[in-house]
Amino acid sequence: MAEERRPPPFERLDREIAEARERLAGRDRRRVRRSPYAEGLQAGIEVIGGLVGGGLLGYGLDRWTGLRPLFLLLFLVLGGAAGLLNAYRHLRRSGLLGEEERGDADGGEGPRG
Repeated sequence: MAEERRPPPFERLDREIAEARERLAGRDRRRVRRSPYAEGLQAGIEVIGGLVGGGLLGYGLDRWTGLRPLFLLLFLVLGGAAGLLNAYRHLRRSGLLGEEERGDADGGEGPRG
């Protein structure tokens, strides 16, 4: 009687999982390439977002502490630096920046012989 309540064997599920993995293995797992204009727009948004975020944070701290220009200027610089760093990282990930830097010192021509 205990054998009647056993769950069905998992061979079918294992086979379906293996087939799905084979189908996915054939696909390119990289990101879908966007146009360079879209990547540049995203990089610009990163920079502007850093500036706006830093400016708002600095303005709020200035109002709270009463030190008018100090935190605004400080956080504008920090926000701009963070935005530029984020834009740089985004462009490196997208492949639009950094291929030249990955080459060898001799221009990336490979070994000479």
